[in-house]
Amino acid sequence: EVLLDAICQATGVPEQFNGWPTGSRAIEIWDNRLPSYFFVIFGRPQRNSVCECERGNEPSISQALHLMNSPESFQKIRHRDGRAAGLASEKLSDEQVINELFLATLSRVATDGERKLLLAAFRESSGNRREAVEDILWTLLNTKEFLYNH
Repeated sequence: EVLLDAICQATGVPEQFNGWPTGSRAIEIWDNRLPSYFFVIFGRPQRNSVCECERGNEPSISQALHLMNSPESFQKIRHRDGRAAGLASEKLSDEQVINELFLATLSRVATDGERKLLLAAFRESSGNRREAVEDILWTLLNTKEFLYNH
């Protein structure tokens, strides 16, 4: 639940849970019958007992593939009201956009090496700034650092 909330916060796009108000956080959802593939593959327990041992903590290929390829992730990253679209349309320098994305995902600014690499990505984006911002956001959401922090 925490990871889904972190993805929503980083992308600026809330999750919509059936029967719950828009903007409800995954951690607030007490109903274990809510159909959510994300909850299933990330080991949310059925809450049949009070033991924390019911929760699965082992990483899996399904989890990695879901984060990298799920339509839900792409929709959040590419949402017209999301963080990527907003940053791409603002009159910020590429360096400022990179730092904003790092702060939103990793809670730190980019190192000099990271900034250099990502500035090159902006230059190679063929003038499509929004696509470059979306690609960088997708990359940061799939880093070990993001997953470890959240």
